[in-house]
Amino acid sequence: MKLKYTFVINEVADQLVAVPVGDDLGEFNGFIKMNDVSADMFELLKEDTDVDAMVEALKVKYTDETEEVIRENVVNFTDKLIEAGVIV
Repeated sequence: MKLKYTFVINEVADQLVAVPVGDDLGEFNGFIKMNDVSADMFELLKEDTDVDAMVEALKVKYTDETEEVIRENVVNFTDKLIEAGVIV
């Protein structure tokens, strides 16, 4: 899976948001609010990846979390992005 559109992540009013850029601005109308963890997941989705690879990458950064919690977060986040039509 991979992001369908080109996004940049910015901080707006102390909130991280992903906004589409270029031609994709007309294709995806809106923005995606996120926290630091979901921003890290979002960055991983800029390249073609899968849940297992994302979990492994996040385990390195978030050593205080269990693999089960990380996997649950990845699955929940990617499911929402699939539902929104943001990843393919």
